[in-house]
Amino acid sequence: MSTRRDDILETATQLFNEKGCMNSSTRHIADKLGISVGNLYYYFKNKEEIIIAIYENYMESISSHLTSIKDDIDAPFDYYSLFSTQMELEKKCAFLRLEISNLYKTYPKVKETIEKRVLEKAKELKHLFLHQAKYGYMISLDEDELQFVCSNTWVIGSQWELYWIFTKVEDENLRKLHGILNLLYTLKPYHTQKGLEKSSLISSIELVQNKIKNLTNI
Repeated sequence: MSTRRDDILETATQLFNEKGCMNSSTRHIADKLGISVGNLYYYFKNKEEIIIAIYENYMESISSHLTSIKDDIDAPFDYYSLFSTQMELEKKCAFLRLEISNLYKTYPKVKETIEKRVLEKAKELKHLFLHQAKYGYMISLDEDELQFVCSNTWVIGSQWELYWIFTKVEDENLRKLHGILNLLYTLKPYHTQKGLEKSSLISSIELVQNKIKNLTNI
């Protein structure tokens, strides 16, 4: 059930995507929602708090996937589900990616939150890879290589769309599918034969390839 707080965050997200976060104020958010600024301030003291709340929700959704397998459970990870969710969230919160540089420079608490959460997600990703290696789904890596695999995965997951925009892939859904393939192919070499056979990695790659084929044949 939606709450006023949720409504504010949903409306703010839509407005930030439409007009740009830097061009939107709490007054704009309140007007679009049909409430007074004072009512909005009851839930959030300023725009910075709203941005942080949106970002926290975004990262929490990612975290719920990364930590979905318990340490004592022998199971392959569903990367397709994670990456699909990530792409949908990036679409919903496009302003975070498009305006990240300005947000980072303008709002100190946003900067602090981003740095904290990115480091947390890197640790969760590392823990996931160690879990998958423990049960034989991924190869064991030394500390340095594991660190770079984690950072490479995060960088590609954050910046994939720019490449496909620059290469003139205009269809948004097609770009998203290419982005998922970027991530799946990045992780494929680090999987063992057991990992390739037991996980959904290969079937996910084939699924995405078929979706791309269907879209390009329309």
